[in-house]
Amino acid sequence: MTTYQPPASLSARQQFRQACSILRHTTRASNPAWYQDALELSFQLHIRTNGPQIAAFYWDRKKNVWSEGPSFTDEIIGNADKLNPVLAEILRHARASGASSLGVVLHVADEFATTELKPEFDNPAALPDLRNAAINDPASILEDSSILATQASWRALPYPAAGSEVIGTTVTISRQYEPLLAAFRELGETANFPIMTQALSAPLVALMGLAHALTPTPGKPFVVILQYAWFTALAFFNEHADLRLIRTLQHRGLRKPTQFHSALNTTIASLEFDDPDLFLMPLGPDVDAALNGNLRAIFTYCRIETLAFPAIPHIPEWCQEPIIAAMRPTTAPTVTSHTFSILCDEQWALQNFLPTPKEILEIYPTRTEIRLLRVLRHTRFALIIITLFGLAVFSYQMVDIMRKPGWSFDPSQVDVMKTRLAKLTTERQKVTQWNNLLDDRSKAWAAMETLARIFPENSGLLVKTYSHTAKPDSVPGQAQVGILKEWKITGFARDEALATLNTLNTREGIAASFNEIARATGNAAFTPTLGNRNLTVNVRTQENNGFKPIPLEETNASDESTYPFSFNLIITQRFESSDPLALGVIKKP
Repeated sequence: MTTYQPPASLSARQQFRQACSILRHTTRASNPAWYQDALELSFQLHIRTNGPQIAAFYWDRKKNVWSEGPSFTDEIIGNADKLNPVLAEILRHARASGASSLGVVLHVADEFATTELKPEFDNPAALPDLRNAAINDPASILEDSSILATQASWRALPYPAAGSEVIGTTVTISRQYEPLLAAFRELGETANFPIMTQALSAPLVALMGLAHALTPTPGKPFVVILQYAWFTALAFFNEHADLRLIRTLQHRGLRKPTQFHSALNTTIASLEFDDPDLFLMPLGPDVDAALNGNLRAIFTYCRIETLAFPAIPHIPEWCQEPIIAAMRPTTAPTVTSHTFSILCDEQWALQNFLPTPKEILEIYPTRTEIRLLRVLRHTRFALIIITLFGLAVFSYQMVDIMRKPGWSFDPSQVDVMKTRLAKLTTERQKVTQWNNLLDDRSKAWAAMETLARIFPENSGLLVKTYSHTAKPDSVPGQAQVGILKEWKITGFARDEALATLNTLNTREGIAASFNEIARATGNAAFTPTLGNRNLTVNVRTQENNGFKPIPLEETNASDESTYPFSFNLIITQRFESSDPLALGVIKKP
């Protein structure tokens, strides 16, 4: 197994090389279990320390099946030679079950203690900061300033109930099982198999499961008595099912703590609870079974009930914390409150008391960093492929060029090629000039179509004379000369035709007529918006001196005397020298 160094002791180059080595030799880039909590994994091993004995159970989330786990004792946990074969068997069993990772969840049920917060911490909004401080700097929030942070592990627990004198407390457990969890993690690193560990306080997990186990009397406070082998935890809830106080009483070698009834009665009185419900929750094989009867004899006005959970195969009735933590009951809770919501949703009850040390976590890249390294690795591979492909294409093109006749070109042929190129250029200029001269500028049939389109049949107009001229608008010294086209039309008009003449006498009207002629004839010379052109029109109308009024039905279309008006129409179209149809007048070589 490769030994990796803390990044702080390495240079930037060495850090990058170590990260690349982790990417190549581990499954951290392909197996997301390396970055998940133990309770999030599909295959889990739950270990519950109960003082006199240690119980272990496997849980397969995909199959929803519990099974018996390996046998643990204090002697096995404290002896590496005896522990290693057990760990190897656990790894073999996980792989045989088809698991790609293993979550090891330790339920500490042989110790439980609380440490009070400093009095100045009374702001509920500061709970997130207190939660972090309990992990990173517990001495800054604990009332007992003599406590050493290395002695134990502390986690904050809020008191959400209204009227609580303090906003919470801290739960404390020792670090006696830290070597066991470290051995599991080292096994996972050696085998390149994700083994994630999580240490939970069993009483906190049990509190989270109460929402599905008890039904308090409406409007009354209640007390939950958690019976463990070596201690008893008391949780006091107000009438709204919110936690007011939690305290623990050590048994000190007995089956129940001394002065238990006095401590319970004193706390109930101090919290001003009036005949609260008392719920017993046996969480050990050797707890005091007579406690229920004793409480009934003393607290005669209280409702006293022993809680029972549904039986699960292979799991003793008193071993409920693994089931609560792993399965998170999905049925509707029998009691709802802010306390039970935050214990599960904000995971106050599932805080990890013995996480992986920071100095170990810093060695390995985060999930984002490992993904970036993977992308860079693929990108580098892609760049190599692209480079090789580019070289191959370049080589092929070079070979193809060398095979062409031009590669063996004779420099003596340059003058011959220049002469041929000059002749071809001259011919091209001549062709361009003739094409310009032969452009369709003014054909007779298009001119006649113009007359028919401007003066349609039965339009009330009689054309008497029509002339059309086209001539160059020459300017000396220019390579291109413009063209001037003119239409002169005279005739007669009836009353209904005056509107047509007035429309033609406008720029828009004559432009519309020319556009229609261009569309009908396909002759671009009539398009007024093409190139650089100017189109003007002048229509003059006057009375016809030879007009003889007669009935309309007796009129003849060719009789000039039946038209009351005569007209004179002049249309001028100028093509500037920059127009595409301008004439090229300089003779080409």
